[in-house]
Amino acid sequence: MTSFQILYQPRAVIHLLTVCLLLETAYGEDNWINLLSIDINVSLIDEANKLEVKLTIQNNVKKCMVVKVSIEDNPNITYLSAHATYTACICSLNNYFWDIQISANTVLIGKAEVVTTENICPDDEDIFPVTSYTTTVSHEILVTT
Repeated sequence: MTSFQILYQPRAVIHLLTVCLLLETAYGEDNWINLLSIDINVSLIDEANKLEVKLTIQNNVKKCMVVKVSIEDNPNITYLSAHATYTACICSLNNYFWDIQISANTVLIGKAEVVTTENICPDDEDIFPVTSYTTTVSHEILVTT
């Protein structure tokens, strides 16, 4: 009975709750860090500020994920083909491409967001159970004159 009496002391309870919170926070952060790696590569198509943008998305866990990949809206960017947003099942590494033209110096921001869209991954794939995770990458582009 005396072993339970320590729980009636406010200081002991606060210490116990603090330790539990710290342990849970550290465990939770480890589970969410670096689910995806994202890289951006921009190459010149011609001299009229036309560029090819390639976003590479790497899955860092051993389960597939449904990922929505896009480039954030920017008034200095004109899309030569389409301003596409891709939704795909990523199990390892995927590349996504856009052809753009820029009218002024700008920052291009690529985004990968894990979503819960169904019927994207094959039925036999083991799907990572994430409902919200987003990562971005940015690249500064300067107008050539």
